[in-house]
Amino acid sequence: MSLLNWGDRRHFDETGAQPCTQCETTTPMRSHAGEPVHKVCAEDWNDRNPDAPRARAVSGKGTTYDLGTQRYHSDPPRKNNKGGAR
Repeated sequence: MSLLNWGDRRHFDETGAQPCTQCETTTPMRSHAGEPVHKVCAEDWNDRNPDAPRARAVSGKGTTYDLGTQRYHSDPPRKNNKGGAR
């Protein structure tokens, strides 16, 4: 199972839990598109849909990163104080 990096606060909806689109159990977690989904459910969906369109990010140095599927993907790498991606 490939793990998603959802460290950004926008993945947590403080207004309340809604049913997960995958397992129907309530969750405060949100995908990048605002879809209510547990992180583990999103990771499982990605594993079950390996041919789904991919989300990619390009670093300042031209390195391309596969972030996961377009539906559920990781946050893009952030630059640290030294100018590199972390």
